[in-house]
Amino acid sequence: MFSYILSPLHLFDTDNDAAGRPDGQPDDRRGTSAMSVPHRSRGPGKLMTTALAAVIAVAGCGTGTGHSQASGTGPTGTGSTHEQQGRDATAPGASASAGADGSQDVRFTVGYAGDVLMHMPVLSSTPGASGDITDNVAAETPWVEGLDLALCGMEVPVAPDGVYSGFPTFGTSSEVVGALARSGWDGCATASNHSADRGEAGVVATLDALDAHGLGHAGTYRSREDASAPFALYELKRQGRTVTVAQISTTMGLNGLDDPTGYSVSLNDIGAITKAAKSARAAGADLVVVHSQLGQEYETTPDEEQVSYAQALANSGQVDIFFGAHPHVPQPAEKLSGGVKGKGMWASYSAGNYISSQNESYCGPLSDVGQLVWADVTSHADGSVSVESLNWHPFTVDQAGGYKVRDLAALHNGERPADLTLSEQEIDRRWSMLTSDVKDASTMATKPPAPTGPTPTILSREEVIKRAGAHPAPSDGPSAPSSAGSTPRSNREPDRTSPTSSDRASSKSLNPTPSAAETAQPKAESDEPEGTMEDGEG
Repeated sequence: MFSYILSPLHLFDTDNDAAGRPDGQPDDRRGTSAMSVPHRSRGPGKLMTTALAAVIAVAGCGTGTGHSQASGTGPTGTGSTHEQQGRDATAPGASASAGADGSQDVRFTVGYAGDVLMHMPVLSSTPGASGDITDNVAAETPWVEGLDLALCGMEVPVAPDGVYSGFPTFGTSSEVVGALARSGWDGCATASNHSADRGEAGVVATLDALDAHGLGHAGTYRSREDASAPFALYELKRQGRTVTVAQISTTMGLNGLDDPTGYSVSLNDIGAITKAAKSARAAGADLVVVHSQLGQEYETTPDEEQVSYAQALANSGQVDIFFGAHPHVPQPAEKLSGGVKGKGMWASYSAGNYISSQNESYCGPLSDVGQLVWADVTSHADGSVSVESLNWHPFTVDQAGGYKVRDLAALHNGERPADLTLSEQEIDRRWSMLTSDVKDASTMATKPPAPTGPTPTILSREEVIKRAGAHPAPSDGPSAPSSAGSTPRSNREPDRTSPTSSDRASSKSLNPTPSAAETAQPKAESDEPEGTMEDGEG
């Protein structure tokens, strides 16, 4: 465990911006049944063409020391295996082995990217300042669309009043959610340190937008009943079989804010997550993915808390994959001991950012670099599931080029889009920092994954709640003590980016009896440099 001392300047999270005021209300429709939505046509979404009244970017990124010495061979050296060695990550395909009933092993992919961090400069770069980031992230979209199940990290809430804002209290356009649906995402984790930035109304507005655009969600909730099933369920149809994946989303705190209802946001607690995972399995889940926010921002090496937290999840025997978030820079991944049936558990400690206005000048090295991370999964004919390997591919934000996400590996290999503004030196520098200090380039996937079957069916909240109620979690089975990997919030570094709360997991359902130490949340840190965020490279 580590201890973090707050200075007078460290009062808010370190994602920067100020408020603009385009009009536009979030979509207000809830999904009422299971739905299967193609990646490319998940709800057209209305483009908003109103202008921002002002865009003042207050830079802030805290005191992270930048990239430290971490290798692609795993942060602790204790992992049994590491990321897949330089492979072409195309469709995993189906194996030839068959069960007694003739059923085949089937393979599929599950992945995530970094935080969707909508600073005001990013919002203002979209058409009419609408929030439609479809064009901004287009370089990454073919990779996301190739995943069988793509789960984003929605860092910030949708503004319930249509008044958009950035740091320190985020609220973004529902068009961001529409763009995520058009860019290949199937669902989002919504528990983050910014989930309560716009109160209960912001939580509901985010969930409404996700439902309106056909995206699943876990981590934030509308009601106590909704929070009683703190997970999302996705069904993949493969070779006459249905494989069900559960998504659980949690965060280390709310930047000093109270949960607006007491059940709106899921918090990091190993015992509660273990219970949620058991409940998800009882409701039909074959694979459980946990997405949690924790760790030191802008540090490329996972800290002791992250590693112990991930190991506690593995020790629970209920979690198949851990997707970490919050550091806002890429971090290594490794396979930990434990896991379901002792098969081990893959842990990706941080994917960085999907899109943001963070850069090295204000936030430290590699805060403008992110990665798409995905697992190759086999559902065996006998019903068991194995996570075979973890893959990654890097992307970077070209701020002066209009906050465009670029394929960093392609740039390194000579690709030069017509509107690129990154210099040769800057491309080489970012690539070198990533591959010399954080990731092993020989383990990078060189081709996008390819879908192995139809797009997933996203079960409605009503159906998930129904299943959870009909099949309560068993009380027996392995479980880690709730204290393992759950550092008291007073000792945690506050989250310095903004979370979107689209589907709130209840802190009450996931943390039924929080301790005094757990309820004493620190105030979020502020960005240290209070200058203007530059659009260009620092």
